Amino acid sequence: MRGCRLGVTFGQQSFLYSFPAGNPMNSARLSAFAEYVDGSQKSKPGFTLLAPVSASERDLLVFHTQDYIDRVREASATGRGELGSEDTPAFQGVYEASLFPVGSTLRGLQLIMEGEFDHFFNPIGGLHHSAPAEARGFCVFNDSVIAMSRALNEYKLRSVAYVDIDAHHGDGVYYEFEPDPRVIIGDIHEHGRFLYPGTGDDTETGKGFATGTKLNIGLPPGSGDREFFQAFDRVEEFVRKAKPEMIFFQCGADGLAGDPITDLNYTGAAHAYATRKLHRLAHEICEGRILAMGGGGYSSTNIAAAWSEVLAELSTPIPGES
Repeated sequence: MRGCRLGVTFGQQSFLYSFPAGNPMNSARLSAFAEYVDGSQKSKPGFTLLAPVSASERDLLVFHTQDYIDRVREASATGRGELGSEDTPAFQGVYEASLFPVGSTLRGLQLIMEGEFDHFFNPIGGLHHSAPAEARGFCVFNDSVIAMSRALNEYKLRSVAYVDIDAHHGDGVYYEFEPDPRVIIGDIHEHGRFLYPGTGDDTETGKGFATGTKLNIGLPPGSGDREFFQAFDRVEEFVRKAKPEMIFFQCGADGLAGDPITDLNYTGAAHAYATRKLHRLAHEICEGRILAMGGGGYSSTNIAAAWSEVLAELSTPIPGES
C-alpha cells in the first residue's frame, strides 16, 4: 500500500494575488499555511511541491471575454480602473498576479490527467465568483470554470463533479454550468440574509437537461461541524450516484469559527471529514482524480488549520490501493 501521489503548487508567486487597502484577500492570510508547508518540506513531506505557473491569454478566453481581459491588463499597468464589484479593486500588477491561480490549477489538471499525480492542490485557486466580463468577490479570473471546461472539452471527460465548501456560494461556477448536465455540483455554504453573493438556494438544482445535477445546501449562521457533517454526507451520496470521472474540490477555509467576514463555526475537522470522504470516493469511482483549490478564508490560523487537513488526508494511503 503506497501513499497517494500529491502535488502542491505554492511559492513566492502565490503571494502576488493580494488586494490593497485592508481588503481581506491579501497575502498575510497565507502566512501560517506557508510556515506549515515549509515545515513539512523540512521534515517528512507527504507531497511534491511545485512552483506556481502563469496562464496564457488563450487559457483565459475559455471563459472570459477579450474586452474584460484587456480591461484587467490596462488597469494592472496603472493600478486604477474598474474590474467589476468594489470588493475586487485594481492594483498595479493585478493582471500578472491573477494569471498564477489559473495557470497553477490548469497545471494540476494536466499533471493528474497525464498520471504524474493522483491528486493536486492549488491553494490560491478556487476563485469561484468571477464572471465572464466582471471581477466579483475578490475573484478576477475563474480558474475553476476554466479547468473544468478543459477537462470536459479537451481531455474529453464524460462528466466532472465540483464540490464547494467555501462559506460563500460558488455563483460564478454554478451559473456557468447551470444548464450543463456534465457538471455535477454539490455546494455547501452559509445562507444568511446579508452574506455575499446571496445565491445558492436549495431550489437551484440546474436547468433544462441539467435539472437535478446540482445540489445547493445553505446552512444558517452559527452552524458548526455537526451540521456540516450531515450536509456533506448528502453531497457525498449525490456525487457517488453521478459517478463523475474527476472531482474538483473548492475547499475554502472561511467557514471556520472566527473568520472575519462569515458566521459559521466549523473547525478543521470539517475539512478533514470532507477531504477524507472525497478521497475515498475518488478512488472508488474516478481513479483517484481530485483537483483541490483553496478558495476563501481570511484568518491565517484558520487557513493553516483547514488546508493542513486537506494535505494530510490527500496524502494518506487508501486501504486496498497499490
